[in-house]
Amino acid sequence: MKTAASKILLSALILTILMVSAALAQQQDIQFHWNPSPVIDEEGIVRPEAVNYEVWLRKGDESDELIATVSDTTFLFSADPGVSQRIRVRGVDEIGLRSVMSDWSDPIFFEIGGDIVTVPMGAQLKPNYPNPFNPETRIVYGIPEDIQDSDVVRLEIFTVQGYLVRTLQVNRSPGWHEVVWNGRDDRGMVTSTGMYVTRFVVGNSVETGKMTMVK
Repeated sequence: MKTAASKILLSALILTILMVSAALAQQQDIQFHWNPSPVIDEEGIVRPEAVNYEVWLRKGDESDELIATVSDTTFLFSADPGVSQRIRVRGVDEIGLRSVMSDWSDPIFFEIGGDIVTVPMGAQLKPNYPNPFNPETRIVYGIPEDIQDSDVVRLEIFTVQGYLVRTLQVNRSPGWHEVVWNGRDDRGMVTSTGMYVTRFVVGNSVETGKMTMVK
């Protein structure tokens, strides 16, 4: 059967997290949402819109598994504790043609009785907020699940001329973390108004961002 080449976009963002009852506390329910299948595929051929979506699961190191077929663009998934789990989907049109798979969602991980944690696929640095800022700003960074003990992890603030201003303390555990920069350098002195560069290093991966302090 020929496979349509249209692409489904699975949102990497968890839109809704529903805590289950105490009797089922070993699982937690997560609602995923994705964009509908495009009508025109990557070859420019018009395809009928998807009428169903296959939902595929990758749990830890296990093989991919088809776990559901749904007619909507949402799926409520009961995640198991203690193992990394990802979801991806593909559309099926009215005559059975299938789209290519979506990208995998960010991994989901939690311990029994613990909070659900999304783990980025690689080192990531999100835009700081607020930006511009005065007197402080928040920086969100993501540590990947495959981080090694030998990997260097650094989060630093530089001037646009390349001078190191501040080295921020970071959390090495996989997942998303947040740190506040108060606009001061490593000596505790208030820095001047202007643009600064955030540099986030995990192993061989380097992410950068720009921010502006105003007074």
